[in-house]
Amino acid sequence: MNRQVVFRVDASVEMGLGHLTRCLTLADALAAAGARSCFLMRGHAAGLAHLVESRGHQVRLLPDPPVRLAGTDDSGGPYAHWLPTNWQQDAAQTRSALDEIGAVEWLIVDHYALDARWEHACRRGGMRILAIDDLADRDHDCEILLDQNLVRGMETRYRGRVPAACAQLLGPGYALLRPDFAALRALLAPRSGEINRILICFGGSDPSNETAKALEAIASLAMARLAADVAIGATNPHAASVDALCQRMANVTLHRGANNIAELMRRADLSIGAGGVMSWERCCLGLPTLAIGIAENQADVLTALAAAGAIMHIGAAASVTDGVIAQALHSLLCNPGQVRLMSETALALVDGGGAERVRRAVFC
Repeated sequence: MNRQVVFRVDASVEMGLGHLTRCLTLADALAAAGARSCFLMRGHAAGLAHLVESRGHQVRLLPDPPVRLAGTDDSGGPYAHWLPTNWQQDAAQTRSALDEIGAVEWLIVDHYALDARWEHACRRGGMRILAIDDLADRDHDCEILLDQNLVRGMETRYRGRVPAACAQLLGPGYALLRPDFAALRALLAPRSGEINRILICFGGSDPSNETAKALEAIASLAMARLAADVAIGATNPHAASVDALCQRMANVTLHRGANNIAELMRRADLSIGAGGVMSWERCCLGLPTLAIGIAENQADVLTALAAAGAIMHIGAAASVTDGVIAQALHSLLCNPGQVRLMSETALALVDGGGAERVRRAVFC
C-alpha cells in the first residue's frame, strides 16, 4: 500500500539547510514503510530540488510572486520574511498542490513562518498534520508535534499551543538523523580526550563566515600537531575566501558539499560549529564541541547542552572573535579529561534512533 506524504519546507542561505535535511531524513524513514513523499518548496529553493530528487522524492515548487505580498491580517512573527508572500497565499498554493496530488495521508510542515492558521487552512478530510518546531513561539493545529531539542521546560513548553489530543514527541531521543550516524556510532571507539584533528562545520550556509574565524584561531595557536577538516555547504557565500585560507594553512582539508559528514565527525577529536541539527549529529557520535550560536533560535539549545556538559558554548557569533575561539580551544587542548567527559555526556543524549521512533508514531 502506497501512502502519500507531503512536506512543506524551505531552505536558503538565511534559513540554512537544517529544516530540509531533517525532513529528508524523515522522508527516507517513511519510504521504508512504503510511503511516497512530495516536497513543496518555494520557488527560491529551486536550486536545492536536486537534493530531494536524488533521494527518490518528488518536488513541487510554489511560485513566488514578483512582489512580496503583505499579510491580510496581523500575520506578524519574527520569521514572516522567510516567505516571499503572505501565509494566506502560501496556504492557497499548498491546497492547490494537495488537490493535484490527490489523497494525502500526512502533511508535514517544518517552517518558522507558518503556524496554526496555515495548518487549519490546509486541512482536508482524511489528512493528518505533523508540525516540526524548535521555538514554541506560536500555536499549531496538528495531530503530532515534533521538537527534537533539549531545552529547559521541554515537557511543558507547548502547553496551550497544540490541541489537547496532539501527541508531542519531545527531546533529542527523536532527533532526525540519517542511518549512517547510528551505523558509525556502533563502530565508535571511546574518545581519549586528546585533540589532534578538528572538524570545522557551521552548516550549509554560514552567512557570517564563522568558518574563517575558526581557521584563524587554529592558525594563531601555531601547533603543528593539529589537523583540520573544514566542511562547508554548496551554498556557502564565502567559499572562495575559505578555500584560499585553507590553502595557506598546513594540514587543513576543505570539503565542499560533503556527503560524508558522519565519517568526518567520527574521525575528529573536536568540532567547532554552530547549533541546529548538527548538534544532535555530533552528540550521536560523541564528538565534543566548541559551539558558537549563529542564530538567535539556537541560544536555548546550546545553553542546555552546555549546562548538561556536552559542549562548551562560547557565545553568539556577533560577540565571538577568533581570539575568543583560540582561547577556548587552548583550554580544551590542555584539559583532555574535560573533553572526554563532554564526549561521554553527548553520547548519552542521542542514540541515532530518532527517525525510526517518529516513523512509528506516524505509521503506528
